[in-house]
Amino acid sequence: MTSEATVADAPQATLIAVGAILESPVKGKDGETLGKIAEIMLTAGQGAIAYVVLARGGVLGVGETLHAISWCDFTVDPEDGALSLPLSGADLDARGGFDKDHWPAKPVE
Repeated sequence: MTSEATVADAPQATLIAVGAILESPVKGKDGETLGKIAEIMLTAGQGAIAYVVLARGGVLGVGETLHAISWCDFTVDPEDGALSLPLSGADLDARGGFDKDHWPAKPVE
């Protein structure tokens, strides 16, 4: 896979470039846009994804809520490469989030 890969390439690929999913919108189970991918946190020693940070709400980063979500919870649509979660906006809000000054060590279940 080249560095020009996109999320849409994911169904045929083994690897997904991090740059292809950063800032990507994420849809919920009802088709609502839940937010966008803000960061992907890796474990340095293991080289694995610890969690994906979903930014929700706010304007230009002000007032947004950050959510630590396991990469395994996401699906990639084989038709258009869109990212989605099996959650509604209310489900996500009920899980709570974290602020930019207190990042979690693992995803919030």
